[in-house]
Amino acid sequence: MAPEDNAAPVVVGPASVASLPLNVKIRNHRGTTVVGGYRHFFELTDSAAHIWRQIDGIRTVDDIATLIALEYDIDRESVVEDIIELFSELAAHDVVKISESSSRLQ
Repeated sequence: MAPEDNAAPVVVGPASVASLPLNVKIRNHRGTTVVGGYRHFFELTDSAAHIWRQIDGIRTVDDIATLIALEYDIDRESVVEDIIELFSELAAHDVVKISESSSRLQ
């Protein structure tokens, strides 16, 4: 049975921080970004790849959304929703690890 079959669903919110597990591979093939772990690979859209490049294990979903919203002059709340959806899918397949920002927990 796969690890994600037993795991509780990962909850991603505005204060969540994504980081990359050691087993994650990232490839750019003919202009397409592909990421994956041991069992699952995902082809990222251009916008998802841009979000992916912001993952540093420090920035929260809110932080990343603010950067992207300012850069593209778009609604930050929509960006937060998109990031939560992306990170939830990737975390469910062990392609990113999700934690809560320690500064926001205090």
